Amino acid sequence: MASLLDGRNNVPLSDAQIQSVASTLFGLDKEVPFIYEPASQTVFRVRMEAHEEICEIAYGPDIYPGTGIANANSQLGMKGAVAHEICHFHRHRNLTELNDERLRHIDEAMTSLEAIGRFPRDLSDHDARELAADALQRLRLFVQYFLATFPAEN
Repeated sequence: MASLLDGRNNVPLSDAQIQSVASTLFGLDKEVPFIYEPASQTVFRVRMEAHEEICEIAYGPDIYPGTGIANANSQLGMKGAVAHEICHFHRHRNLTELNDERLRHIDEAMTSLEAIGRFPRDLSDHDARELAADALQRLRLFVQYFLATFPAEN
């Protein structure tokens, strides 16, 4: 499931942009496998291949921010988005991800907050603020879901 929300870039990436993302991924964490998929949404994914678990980040054009101001996530810069996806990899590996779909927004918020803590020297203050804004937005989305699912009894 894609971890970036609607409103992000959908224009095909140039060769230079593809290389910039790859360099950023490799620069932040040499362990995390990644692949560029031009027709795909950016996502950390786990798949099985020959009875082996393959964990990777597949990135597409939405790794870059969009032009709209629909939500905090649509404005999250490429480096912040990359840091977020890398943290999905580590949360999966460390068994700290929340796999319950009902908690997806909580998991996304925790992932953005973990990115701030994991990369304090690599992210600018602006990147950190964008990740914090993304986490707040995800918490608001969770509250909306929770209130719609479990309305208060009067």
